[in-house]
Amino acid sequence: MILLALATLAGALSSCAQSPSSQALEGPLKDAVSAVRTTALAVDLRIKEHTTAAAGSTAADDMVKQLESATDEVEALSGSTSEEQKLREDVLATFSSASRAMLHARDALTAPQGGPEGGQSGSGESKLVPVLDELHSASEQLDELMTKAGIQ
Repeated sequence: MILLALATLAGALSSCAQSPSSQALEGPLKDAVSAVRTTALAVDLRIKEHTTAAAGSTAADDMVKQLESATDEVEALSGSTSEEQKLREDVLATFSSASRAMLHARDALTAPQGGPEGGQSGSGESKLVPVLDELHSASEQLDELMTKAGIQ
């Protein structure tokens, strides 16, 4: 009886520190994909002048926070095998890259749109297009990582 109770307790305690399995990574990865794509949408809408700089930068800032939360979830995981540790490291590296792209987007959305064109329509596009490309690249990296982890 005592051995059974100890085995159950040990199992319960070991499940508290989850390993970075596909199941444990699914939520944070999907949150990250959502955050990056939402930020890309905000940038695209700003390029097309269908939203304001304030709305776009607020959306980007909220998505940066969502990605930070997803990163915290992954950092709390610990890999028991070298494969799990490598997958966790890959996820964190990809999240870091995505975070940089999202911060660039937030900064570009916040920056004044005037410039040498004197605030003419589309004058901020030159700053936003490279940021949008960076976000699309981050989204592709996340998609590849989800495929690698077996997450649909």
